[in-house]
Parts: sequence; C-alpha cells; structure tokens
Amino acid sequence: MDESIARLPECLILECLARLHLKEIHVASRVCHKWLRLIRSRYFYTLRKQLGYTNQVACLLQNFPPPKNYNLKYVINMFDPINREWNRLPVPNFTNGLPWSTSIASSEGKLVVFTDCDPKSRDPVKSVFVLDFVTWRWRKGNGMPLIRSPKFCTVTSQCHRIFISGDIGREEDAVWEYDVGKEEWTEFHRVRSGQIRQLQVIGEELWVIIGCRGITNISMFKHGVDVYHLQTKKWRQVKLDLEGLDDLIDPQIDLKLYELMKKFSENKLWVMENCSQLQLGKQSLLMSPTATLNSGCYGQEELFVMQDQDGNFERMQPNSVFSGYVESSCCVEF
Repeated sequence: MDESIARLPECLILECLARLHLKEIHVASRVCHKWLRLIRSRYFYTLRKQLGYTNQVACLLQNFPPPKNYNLKYVINMFDPINREWNRLPVPNFTNGLPWSTSIASSEGKLVVFTDCDPKSRDPVKSVFVLDFVTWRWRKGNGMPLIRSPKFCTVTSQCHRIFISGDIGREEDAVWEYDVGKEEWTEFHRVRSGQIRQLQVIGEELWVIIGCRGITNISMFKHGVDVYHLQTKKWRQVKLDLEGLDDLIDPQIDLKLYELMKKFSENKLWVMENCSQLQLGKQSLLMSPTATLNSGCYGQEELFVMQDQDGNFERMQPNSVFSGYVESSCCVEF
C-alpha cells in the first residue's frame, strides 16, 4: 500500500471505504489488517447506511430438496432484488443441510444462523454462525444458551437487536439478547408462570407473548404479553383473552395478498393462505407456499412475486433448487 494512503486518518479512510461498491469492498478488506478492522467495525455499517450506499437482500430458510417425505432438511438461499439473482449460502459444518430446529436473523449487515442440533446425529450443538456480507466471511459465534426444547423463537428489532426465547427447565422460559459484535449473550427476561409462545417486535417494543404450559388449565390461565420498550427500557403488561392471544400468534389472513398470489399461481393446485411479505428497501418480496399435481404426484414449492416501488408486480421463477417452502426469512442490509 502507498505510504501516503496509510498515513491518512482512520475517519477519512472510513469515508472512502464506505463509498465503495460491494464487490470492491470485498477486495479492500484483503488489502491490510487495518482496512479489514475498519470494514468490520459497527461504524462502517452505520456510515454506509447514512450515505445511502447499502444493499438489501432476502435470506430465506427453505426446504431442500422440496420434501417428498418427513425427513426435512433446510438450506439458506439468498435473493438479490436488484439483479434478480438467486444464490445458495452454504453454512460451515452444515453443508449437507440444516435441521428443522434452525432460525435466522439479521443484524448490521450480518446474517445470523441459530441451530440447536446436528442434522445427522441429532446431538445438541447449540451453534451460532455469522456471515458478514461485507467481507463475505463466515465465523462461528458464541454458542446458544442451554435451551431444553428445540422449539425456540428468534426476532430482530429495527435497531438490529436480536432476541431469542426458549425453555430452560423447571417450568421456566427465558428471553436472551445476542450482541453479534461482542458475541455476548445476556439474559433479558424470565417467565416463571406460563410459556413463551412467540416474540414480536411492534414499533419500538418487544412483545413477549405468553400462553399456558400444556392444555389442562388452558381455560383458567390468564394469557398476556410482557412488553418492553426498546428506547425507554421500561416494561408493561398487557392482559389478553384467548381470542386476543390467537390474533397475535396467528394473525388474520391478508385476503388482498392471498387473492393476488392466486392470480399468479397459474397451474398450481392451490395457494395456501399463509402468504407473507418481506420488505427489501422500496421493493417487496411476496411469498406463498403452493401445491401442484403432476402425473398423479403432489409437489410443493414456494411462489415468489416482486412488487416494485411503483406498485408493479413481477412473477419470479427461480430454479427448482430455490423453490422449497420458506420456513423463515429476513432482510439483510449491508
């Protein structure tokens, strides 16, 4: 490297690096350890976002191959809405597929993968893997806390904070926060009566949705939500009846979206009602699981439709290896 460039203040180097095209950033991260450290810093992501140079892609946890039996395996696929390109993201140690007990989230230009067992041996591993989209490098994160049940919830707030909940035994559930930069877990909240059914971020609040543990006392249990404000750091409680709890866990079908997806389904046998929408900047990726009937055999695949900023729709027809049912999705901005 030219010595005159090396002597520049770090703040000026950051200003230059943040304006590079994504492919050029991959090259720049290999110039020297100093540039790699700056590119990996949180301030680099914040500055790049402020300058309007970030990209947004969809990361999808999908069945692969499209399941013909109950031995489900999952892969992570990436869709670039600008170039309309699909790519596979192989996760270290899980090149043959991820187990069903896998969840994905995003934080400050990084994809975070949580999985609690080995897909072959089914041994508990509590693994966390992080893909930095700027440097395009995987690293192993700090393993998940001890969660007894493979059923756990993961959610990301608008300020890129990742929360995860699960059963810790003794009829207790807990919520943890994972700091991707520091690779630290912090126990955030504990529920000693009832069971955490779901986590949701609504506006600037984290909603910890609580239901009964088991079904024997379902009519007697007082369902509710513990709500945490991410800015004021204050908790409040919301009481719900069974109907209110169901509306939060299983929201009403978006009939307009459902009817739209049916129009694009063409020869599909049916479009299922659990359609979803993932915001990717000024565009949206619309998704719906569908079923087909070919030569007397049922098939399953995901239907994808892009909606641009002007409200126009375009049917996406990816290769069959990218057509599996979407278990979960997230937007990664980098």
